[in-house]
Formats: sequence, C-alpha cells, structure tokens
Amino acid sequence: MGWGTIEGHEGWGPAVFPDGRLSVGSSGGGAMVRGPDDRLEKGVDGRTAIGWQAACECGWRGPLWRRVATAGEHAPDRHQVFVPDVDRYGDAAEELQAAMRAEWSGHAADARDPLEQVREQAREAGAAQARLTDAVHAARQAGHSWADIGQAVGITRQSAHERWARLTTATTDAAAQEAR
Repeated sequence: MGWGTIEGHEGWGPAVFPDGRLSVGSSGGGAMVRGPDDRLEKGVDGRTAIGWQAACECGWRGPLWRRVATAGEHAPDRHQVFVPDVDRYGDAAEELQAAMRAEWSGHAADARDPLEQVREQAREAGAAQARLTDAVHAARQAGHSWADIGQAVGITRQSAHERWARLTTATTDAAAQEAR
C-alpha cells in the first residue's frame, strides 16, 4: 500500500470515504480506516469510497481524485476518475496510484533540506550559465554584435561585452592554439 520513504516522508494512496476518513490498510473483510478518535475500524467496504488521495505521514494530503459515476465524466486533468470496479479493499488502479505517487513525490522533494535545494539550484544555474556563454560565443562567431547579443539577453551592449568578451575571446584563443 505504501510507496516508501523520501527525505523522511512516507507516502501512500488511500481510499477516501464519504465521511472523510482515509484507508490505512486492509483486513480480510475490506479496508481498514482510522476514525476521528484514532481507533481502527476493520472491514469497511472499499466499494463505498468516494475517491483517492495521496497522503504523507507528515500530514500532507494531495488533491482528491473524485470517483465519478460515468466514463463520460472521466477527466484526470480535473482529478475526476471513473473506476467502475472498486474491490472491497478500496485500492486504486495502478495508473491512479502512479499519478498520486507523482504528486506525493513532488511534496517530498519540496520538503528537502533547504541548503540542498540551494546547492541543486546553484548547479543548475552554473550549467545554464555555461550554455549561455557557449551560445554567446556561437553568436559572436556568426558575426553578431555585442549590441545584438545584449538585446537578446535584455542588457546593454556594454554589459554584454563586459560579461562575455573575455570568456569568448579566451575560448577562441584556446581553439586557435589547439588548431596549430
């Protein structure tokens, strides 16, 4: 039933019942649900589920994937799913489990250590900066002016020159040295 743990978050895709309770497992007779008083109720008929919802041990809940009555109402982009054959345990179909797990994974990823997020964004920014420098170099090789490049980036000609002239010249010089 569970999807595992990411960064200390444990997720699963429980059935949601009309009174808002979520399934927490199953027993021989059906779904197990936790009541408001924290007691487990066994044997709840999963066929009465009104939908499914990604959940995390930390208390996070994804949007409700509401169960609709007809195939014509099926609209996954609006979290409406037609599931005609729900079993007595209330388990969601594999495709729906995958969609809910993706929602939960996004939640768990957002809950990561903020410094790790900073490190990841810095790596991505560095890689993007290297690609931008390569593109500027290619533009200069193609004969574009610093004014053209500045305009493309949204800065002045002078700012573009100050930012990339040394880098693109060094790359050109290194390529010329290698060609000799």
